[in-house]
Amino acid sequence: MVKRKPIHRGGIVSAGYDPVRGFLDIEFDTKRVLRYEDVGQAIAERFLTSAEPAAYYHDVIAEEYTANELSATALKEVEKPVKKGIPEELKKLFGE
Repeated sequence: MVKRKPIHRGGIVSAGYDPVRGFLDIEFDTKRVLRYEDVGQAIAERFLTSAEPAAYYHDVIAEEYTANELSATALKEVEKPVKKGIPEELKKLFGE
């Protein structure tokens, strides 16, 4: 997962860049997280250090790169709670 830093401007909550894989992850105040792939380091750095990241996002990133939604997949990856109590197999084994 790409480590994001807080931005809190123009509807963008946080963003992070992985220079090895070229991933730019952007989290919005709507709880959506979008991943842009094959983003060059110069583009990512300009976005991450921009005084107006929302404008830069709309003008450069959203226009030039394809996004993958991470929000839905992130929800699927959340671990399911473990059931507490004695499993049925153990109850049968020990005659409970």
